[in-house]
Amino acid sequence: MKKILLPIISIIILGLLFYKGSQMRWAKLFSPGELSLAHAELELSGECDACHTKGKKLDTQKCFECHDDINNLRKSGSGLHGQELEPCLDCHSEHHGRNSDIAYFDMTNFDHRKVGWPLDGMHKKLRCDVCHESDSYLLTKTACIDCHADIHEGENGEDCAECHHQDSFKVE
Repeated sequence: MKKILLPIISIIILGLLFYKGSQMRWAKLFSPGELSLAHAELELSGECDACHTKGKKLDTQKCFECHDDINNLRKSGSGLHGQELEPCLDCHSEHHGRNSDIAYFDMTNFDHRKVGWPLDGMHKKLRCDVCHESDSYLLTKTACIDCHADIHEGENGEDCAECHHQDSFKVE
């Protein structure tokens, strides 16, 4: 009797799992937690393979299929992502819920030299959001005229540092 009961219970349990899986999507059943709001549509559509390769964890190359701006920075060696060659997962963590911050870094102690843009002079006194207009903190424009009006209307070229310095921006 026990030899027959175990296979029957196993079949019932497997049947319930398949039934529940078809109702909830298998991804949701095996997911370690909800994705952040930025990636929620992938979870809702059950597209785990957009980030994961079967049998493996996160596949960094798949990140670049959506995040081509980051990929371009890495290829050009620009910005923080151009300097960081570690897998995305080393700094970005998912499956911690809709309101999780997957790109956390310490803004008060961030060393801008890492991105090739040290904060010197008057720039040290600026709030982050003066230059970084989005929560991603990506900044692709770093020329003086990207932030400062060119009162010379291009007559003096693009190298403002030939005449100006960052301590007061007045002519040297």
